Amino acid sequence: MEYWHNRWDKEQTGWHRDEFNDLLEKYWPAINPAKDGEVLVPLCGKSLDMLWLAEQGYDVVGLEMVEQAVQTFFEENKLETIADETGKHIKHSSPPFTIFHGDIFDLEAGVVQADAWYDRAAMVALPNSVREQYVKQIYNQTKAGAVGLLITFAYPQEQMEGPPFALHDEDVLRFFSDGFEVECLEKIDIDDEKDRGLSKVTSTVFKITKT
Repeated sequence: MEYWHNRWDKEQTGWHRDEFNDLLEKYWPAINPAKDGEVLVPLCGKSLDMLWLAEQGYDVVGLEMVEQAVQTFFEENKLETIADETGKHIKHSSPPFTIFHGDIFDLEAGVVQADAWYDRAAMVALPNSVREQYVKQIYNQTKAGAVGLLITFAYPQEQMEGPPFALHDEDVLRFFSDGFEVECLEKIDIDDEKDRGLSKVTSTVFKITKT
């Protein structure tokens, strides 16, 4: 957690994009989430993708460990918030947005009951040692039948320390093997990341359904 606080303090937020994610726009309709439902965005940062989801008519619930990221999202979008304590978290609300600030693994099961979830940069930000806990939280904070859109980033792990940490297709299938159905929507070879010294980089788009 200290690592991410330091990155935000130094404004080293290279994962943040100043435009909507094109794979989100392309594949969100394909996963067929419930209309006008609630979408969970774990490790949301100040992602503009939350704005896109809200524009589609969803209530957006973010989970974020770094307080500065939460404050920046609301400030940059000129949103006034109400803050309340919820267990070990601070709940920041400005409809249709709600962001829980705190350790995502400490959020009690069922606090959020989302109809869908979206992960572009959360699971790849976590090492394998805590990914099982992450998937458990996705399960605990979503309804039966909830659908998720997961976008991965994979490379030979020995070629870069991370984060982002490599998330290979077989890892996704393994971590989501219990309580979920996994469908691959697209696999993409990425060339513009090879300047990091990586020999091969891929990104896979998954539809993941809670059973």
